[in-house]
Amino acid sequence: VKNSLFIYLLLLFELIASSDLYGQAISINQIKSGISYTINNNPSNLILIGGLLGSGISTKYDDKIQEVYQGKILGKSAAKLGDYWGIAGQFIILSRLKLGSDEFNYATSAIIANGLCTYGIKFITGRIRPDGANRRSFPSGHTSSSFLAATIADDLYGSKIGVPAYLLAGLTGLSRIHDNKHYLSDVIFGASLGIALGKGFGNDAQKKTLQKIDDGGIKIRINNLKENPRIHFYWSF
Repeated sequence: VKNSLFIYLLLLFELIASSDLYGQAISINQIKSGISYTINNNPSNLILIGGLLGSGISTKYDDKIQEVYQGKILGKSAAKLGDYWGIAGQFIILSRLKLGSDEFNYATSAIIANGLCTYGIKFITGRIRPDGANRRSFPSGHTSSSFLAATIADDLYGSKIGVPAYLLAGLTGLSRIHDNKHYLSDVIFGASLGIALGKGFGNDAQKKTLQKIDDGGIKIRINNLKENPRIHFYWSF
C-alpha cells in the first residue's frame, strides 16, 4: 500500500508539473469548484448518495463474502490485471490527451481531486483492511481511480472506449476483494466516488468552456470540451 501511495503521488506531481510547464497550471479553485459541483448537482450527488447507501447495506455481508470468496473470484492473471489497472488506468487515459487542453485540465483536476478525497476518507474512517495490513480500507483507492478513468473515457470518447473501461474498472474492484485487500462495501463506495467525481468535474468543465463571443451584435457560444464541439448562434440587441 505504501508503494501504491508513493507511485500515485509521484504521478500526480508529474501531472501538475506538466500542466504548469505548458502554462495551464491546475489551480486549487478549479479543484474546489469541481468537488463543489459534484456534491451539489445531479447526477453526481445522487451517485454519491447511492454509493453510501449501497455501501452501508453491504456491510452486513462483508465478512461472509470475505470468508467465502477471498482468493476464489478471479484467476491469477485477471486479478493482476485488475491490480495494475487500478493505478495505471487513469494515467493511460490521460496520456491520450493533449497537454494544456481543456480535456487534459478537466481530467487532471478530477484525478487530483479523487486522490485527495479517497485518501482523505481513508485516514478519517481508519477502517482496518480484511488482511489486517493497515487502517486504510475504506474506500478502495484502486476502485475509485479505475471508475474515474472509465467515466472520463466514456465522457470524452463515448461508449466504444467507455464500456471496456468500465469492465476493467469492475474487474479492478473484484480483484481487490479477491486479494483480501478490501471489503465489498469499500469497493461499492470507491466505485461511486470515482463515477461521481468524473461526472461532476466533466459537467463543471463543460459549463466553464461555454464561451460567449460578441461579434457585431451576434453572439457565438462554443462548447469546446467534448470531442464533437457544438456552435450556437443567437442575436443580442
